[in-house]
Amino acid sequence: MPTPLSNRRRKAIAALSRRRGRQHHDQTLIEGPRALRSALDAHAPLVSVVVTTDVLSDSEVQTLLDRVPVPVYETDADTMTALSDVATPQGLVAVAERRLQAPGSMPERLGDAGTVLLLDGVQDPGNVGTLLRTAAWFGASAVVAGPGTAGLYGPKVMRAAAGSHWALPLARTDDLGPLLDRFRRQGAALYGADLQGIGARAWRPTRPSALALGSEAHGLSAAVLNRLDTTVSLRGVSNRPAAESLNVAVAGGILLYEWLGE
Repeated sequence: MPTPLSNRRRKAIAALSRRRGRQHHDQTLIEGPRALRSALDAHAPLVSVVVTTDVLSDSEVQTLLDRVPVPVYETDADTMTALSDVATPQGLVAVAERRLQAPGSMPERLGDAGTVLLLDGVQDPGNVGTLLRTAAWFGASAVVAGPGTAGLYGPKVMRAAAGSHWALPLARTDDLGPLLDRFRRQGAALYGADLQGIGARAWRPTRPSALALGSEAHGLSAAVLNRLDTTVSLRGVSNRPAAESLNVAVAGGILLYEWLGE
């Protein structure tokens, strides 16, 4: 049976809705039964689970709780609303440890087939989460977030990534340049998305390699752009000025397919 949620524990969990709290505790929140199921399937490092009294009678939730290897706490709907980041909470949140590695340790070597996605100033959390999900789907070796990129474990990123945090190594760095230099020394090809690059259809990526995606507003930073071997672009229909550019998550998904798809 779940244990009543104490006020002390409630405050600690509530702190995870803020970036500073996530960094201090090195933990993040997982919201809803579907996200918890993905975390359990991936053997995510869970710490605890909180449920509202009214969802305990839900057979799906009860099945999930039977699989949970950590303490389960019970609370009321008002408290759950305060803990949740969404307007209509699903009655369940879980706390998990963040798996954020030092960029120098991941991967130790790229090997013959290593592939690392670099996010260079991708600010929108939804785009970051979607790119994590896409990178996991296509089997990237790792994802590294550079300066200006949204927090990898923020609530919007967690929702958009749909459990992908537990499927691939993640890291963050304040300077992508030295990491690219290390990849080059390991024999990796360095690619990046840029409007002035070659067309994606003419791109012939090799492995090991890294692919850098920049912000929609500013593109790749000079520290990254100046280190690349090849830049790649997606060419639209020139007589259709309906959109200035592709969303970075859409463009990134297409390039990930060209890079890693079978």
